[in-house]
Amino acid sequence: MNTDSDIYKMTAKINAARKKMEVWNHAVKEQYVTDNFYCFSRGEFLVATTNTKDQQQITVPNTPFADGTRVCNIFYPDSDCQTVQGGNVDVTL
Repeated sequence: MNTDSDIYKMTAKINAARKKMEVWNHAVKEQYVTDNFYCFSRGEFLVATTNTKDQQQITVPNTPFADGTRVCNIFYPDSDCQTVQGGNVDVTL
């Protein structure tokens, strides 16, 4: 197993975040769906995916976060953060 590979490091970050947030204790809530974008939450854990190589920029409404909450991308926690306003989170994939 190559623990230095990008996919290994990404998977490790995902698993660490899942464990920290105990996502298994929360129901899945579908947040936003298009042909090329799918977003769901489990508690205060928001997951956004795409099936295309084209950039997706979506404002996800009615997220589980209170206004004023600072949320960050687990892959870029120092540079990709925002403050929730109106329950919305802007996602770029």
